[in-house]
Order: sequence, then structure tokens, then C-alpha cells
Amino acid sequence: MRTVDGYTSSLGTASSVVVGMSADAQHVVLQNLEPNSDPDEYARAGFLYVAGGQFTISGDGTALFNAATGSAGMQIEGYELVSTAEPVYAELVEGATVTTTGAAIPSHNLNRTMADDAETVFTPASTVTGGSAISTELITASKQGGGGSMVVSKIHTLQASSDYAFRFTNLSNQSTTFFFQVIFSEKFNGQNDIWLGGTANAGYRLRGGDSVYLPMGQGQTLSAVAEESAELGVLKQD
Repeated sequence: MRTVDGYTSSLGTASSVVVGMSADAQHVVLQNLEPNSDPDEYARAGFLYVAGGQFTISGDGTALFNAATGSAGMQIEGYELVSTAEPVYAELVEGATVTTTGAAIPSHNLNRTMADDAETVFTPASTVTGGSAISTELITASKQGGGGSMVVSKIHTLQASSDYAFRFTNLSNQSTTFFFQVIFSEKFNGQNDIWLGGTANAGYRLRGGDSVYLPMGQGQTLSAVAEESAELGVLKQD
């Protein structure tokens, strides 16, 4: 009688045997159990976080914030910017010298059954010197027009262990209330991929959610490795 076995292999960056040798031919189905890179799937899996705040920017004034990325870097999946009364010029600055001040701004996992464990730390800043504005936005607003806002799904992939400044400049001489929030992930760009064959970036790649059927001959084994870490589901009949 042929038997069907199912199990999960936890993979890291070292090659592991995921299908062992058998005296018979085997039929194997493999599935990467990590989510695909779609933001909705990431949110459900607990990979997306949100951080932001609301504050007043005085006339001709500037509000500064810093994002200190963790060891894996950070990817901004989207953001929202709102000014209630006056136009504001928003910049994301890379490579600046940033002086932070005050308590960290909390970030929250969008999946509330998961931990608020993002490595990236958002903090108010008092000065931002040098660096280059790698992304800018203009939020057009006026008292007569009832304010201005934008929701953007522009992707920014930021370097690991680095400071990125957010600079918001009020372009008028009147104060405005400003709101911003950033949706971000710390697992992105293939970091949940699995490679069949035992060598990362070589062989057959299973992206998050992908599956493959493999007929295997007598005595054959199969190894796999993760880009970082991933769960692989295995269903085999021999």
C-alpha cells in the first residue's frame, strides 16, 4: 500500500534535506507557506506595520522625524499625508546627520493578533543636516479649499541600519495641522523565497505561496534553502 505523508520543514540560510531517500519512486508536492509579496497578504500574515502622528507646523516652520532602520532594512509600502489648511512640502532624506529628541513613536502591527515587534524606530528630530532628498511630495492645501491630502502606494526600499529623515515644511506663513502615517514591512523583495536544490539564488525558486509537483526516482533526495527563513510544506507519496 502506498502512503501519503505531510509535514513542514523550517528552513534557514543553510541547506537542508526536505525530502529523504526512499526505496520507491516518490510523488512530491512542495509549497512555500510564507505569504506572497502582495501587501494585503503581508498584512494578514503580520508583516506590515504602521507608524505616524498628528502635529501642528507653524507658519514657515518645519517638522522633523527620523526612521532608524533595523538589521534587515525596511520597505515603505505606502503612506498618507494630510494638511488641514496650508501647503506642505514633504521630503524623505537619505544620508543626513539626524539629531533625535523625545520618546520614540510607537509602531503597530496591522495584524493585531501579532506582536508589535518592528526593528525600525521612528523618533521626532530636532535637526537634519546634509543628505539627499530621495523622494518628495507636495500637499496642496488652503483654508478655503478645506485642506489637502494624498494616499500613496509608492514603494521605497531603505537600507539596513540607517537613518532616514522625514522633513515636512510649511510653505505659508500660517500654521497648519498635519497628519502622516507610514505603512512599512521588514520582510520584502524575495526575503521569503525558497530555493530548491540547496543553493540560494540558484536552482528552482518558490516564491511565497507558490507550489510545485516533483516526481522523484528511487533513491533520490531533495534539498532546499531559504533566502532568510521560511516554512516549506511537503506532501509526498511513495
